Amino acid sequence: MWQHFITSITAITLSDLVAIAFTLPLFSLVVASLIVAGTLLVARLRSERGRTAPHNVAAEPAVAARYLPEHRTLGVGAIAVIVVFAVENVVRGYVLNLSDIVEWWQYATPLFAAALCLTVVLGLILFRGTTPPEQPVVSAARRTWTSFGSEAGLLGAAAAFVALLVTTIAAGLASSADGRGRFIHLELRVPNEVIDPIRPWFYGWDFGVPVIVCLAALAVATWATLRSNAVRPFIRPDTVGAEQAARAEVASAVVRIATAGVLLALAGAWRFIARAGSLSQLVIVDDGRRDSYDMTWRYAEFAVAVGWLAPAVEITAFALLLLVASRPRRVRVLASSTVRTERTTHPETAR
Repeated sequence: MWQHFITSITAITLSDLVAIAFTLPLFSLVVASLIVAGTLLVARLRSERGRTAPHNVAAEPAVAARYLPEHRTLGVGAIAVIVVFAVENVVRGYVLNLSDIVEWWQYATPLFAAALCLTVVLGLILFRGTTPPEQPVVSAARRTWTSFGSEAGLLGAAAAFVALLVTTIAAGLASSADGRGRFIHLELRVPNEVIDPIRPWFYGWDFGVPVIVCLAALAVATWATLRSNAVRPFIRPDTVGAEQAARAEVASAVVRIATAGVLLALAGAWRFIARAGSLSQLVIVDDGRRDSYDMTWRYAEFAVAVGWLAPAVEITAFALLLLVASRPRRVRVLASSTVRTERTTHPETAR
């Protein structure tokens, strides 16, 4: 027995280990952390070499008082989404025995966490970040919820929302009910044989309906936060430029958190679909005889494809959250560098 076990272990190749690692969502978090750390390091080195710095929101006290709390809350919220996702993954997978339980919250949790984060930010904007202007500012253009979000970011978020919605509806329509009326199975038949179909667990309606509800809540929270961020009045005419930059930062973080929440749910759904839909063979052992039968599902190629894409989607989601989480620290570093620059430029002030 031990010889057979050792032979099985040594038969595992490096590619097999990598494939196994990418089936773990937390491994995607590690990969995303390395990618983001490398990206920020390269960006910082380029900035120092070129002696250029982005706009400093903290340079104007009135602007900092309004917007820095929102930036910090978004950073904390991004970390909270990661922590909630990781804790749920560990507790569900390694602590609790959830056999024969529909674990719908596995896919709804990142959506709910992102929606809750953006709701907190929305409250902060409405009750602290929206104050009467010190001087009236006449705006030439009408501001909407898309005014301060980048076109690429908004299109990416829309694509993620649509992908999750279409995936959930299509999987729900393909699912079948068990004996208790739960739509949690995929029916796979053996063609040209009188054999009962096998019914593996699948991303059916009992998983998908809570996801659709949370997806709708996240869409509303995202729209409301972007709109409130855009339409609130500016403080003074001389702060418009700084406030526009600050609002663009808020909008970017909001879109990234919403997109990341959707992508985490989408990756989980795609993994689930791949596990069930990629089954292709049934083996029946009867009286020592071993018979193999091919099974077909018309979307089997799609199931295999999304299974391979799921880790990339997951890594993208974690990278977006980590970029948002790193923003408050970069603002503090930038503020301190600005102070040092001013002291160097005006030495008489230091004296």
